[in-house]
Amino acid sequence: MDAFVEVVKPDGTQERYPVEGAQVTLGKSGTAGISIPTANELELEHLLIAPRGKEGCWVSTTQGALTPTLLKGKPFTSGMVPWNSELVIGRVRMRVTNRRPTAKSESQVSPVLIVAVVLVGALAAWTFLKGGGSALPSAEGLEPPPIFPALPTACPANTEAREVEYRAHSRGDRFRYDLRDGVEAVKLYAEAAACHRAAGNEERASEMERQRDELKETIEAEYAARRLRMHHALQTENWERAAVESRAIARMIDHVDAENPYAVWLERTRRIVQARYEKSRDSRRRRR
Repeated sequence: MDAFVEVVKPDGTQERYPVEGAQVTLGKSGTAGISIPTANELELEHLLIAPRGKEGCWVSTTQGALTPTLLKGKPFTSGMVPWNSELVIGRVRMRVTNRRPTAKSESQVSPVLIVAVVLVGALAAWTFLKGGGSALPSAEGLEPPPIFPALPTACPANTEAREVEYRAHSRGDRFRYDLRDGVEAVKLYAEAAACHRAAGNEERASEMERQRDELKETIEAEYAARRLRMHHALQTENWERAAVESRAIARMIDHVDAENPYAVWLERTRRIVQARYEKSRDSRRRRR
């Protein structure tokens, strides 16, 4: 699927960036997928942009951003943004589009910008790794594992469709209290659809697939937003927020192989972050 972000920078220059993969981050950090190091109004990673087919993009603003994101002149935190919508952050304007560029409009990134991105990236990495105690491990080159690698397509033997559907609804209702229940609910909706279809109830099977897809999209957006908030918290050394988000992400991928490189990185990072949070909390208590 074609997806692009057109950015008009504070100096008036315009760049067009392709969204490669399921999502991309935009900010002034050299580690952001779309890096604008000269835009001081941006956070290190200000936006998460995730294409969603014909509807447009899911866009989420990092928590605690000092400069608000505006959509049609109103503050915007997160949600679906139709294609060709314009977002404004301070003096930076951008448009999300699925239209391919013409040969003339295809912009080139200047060598000066590339050098600036590399320098800012090095600074960001130093900031990310500094701090007392054990150094935080680098996540460079690690791909977050999918939380839905494969969904059931067949109905298990001796399984009642209505029973599986009830379990799916029950788990889905608890999603906001425990993220793992949401992940399990998506699997159960897929199983319920297969069981209804096997029983000849095509209408109910289609409804289960609709609820599966809706919840799956919600959870994937939550997964992406939490990774963005965790990364921002690590960059700003907000250990409490980083501890909260890393725990939540760990719960969402607790079904992933423990040897998965991202899971290994997350577990080590979570332990270090928790230790730093407890140390800073104890320090605050002693000063009171």
